[in-house]
Amino acid sequence: MKLTYLQTDFPNGTSHILMRNLDSTNLQLNHYVLVLSNKGKLWVDVFWPYDEESEKYTRLISEQKFWHTFREWRLQGVMLGDSEKVAQILARRQLDKKKKENNI
Repeated sequence: MKLTYLQTDFPNGTSHILMRNLDSTNLQLNHYVLVLSNKGKLWVDVFWPYDEESEKYTRLISEQKFWHTFREWRLQGVMLGDSEKVAQILARRQLDKKKKENNI
């Protein structure tokens, strides 16, 4: 497994740090080993559809920066998130996007 470390800072103030598995072969589906949000959620071992919008706000960070931020957020009380709920939200987004494309 070849990992890269990323940070996404959205305009609404939400930030995520994550590890992406570069060995994932599906270009439309990213495999994130861990996703951590500063809004109090942590998801482990999830698959995520490619999202062009979030890529605009994502940058590479070092492994050291990742773990430093992870420890900082854990000290602030970040809790385990609900991966099933995230999967449902992402699936709805993908379906809505496909519906819009079909209507055009």
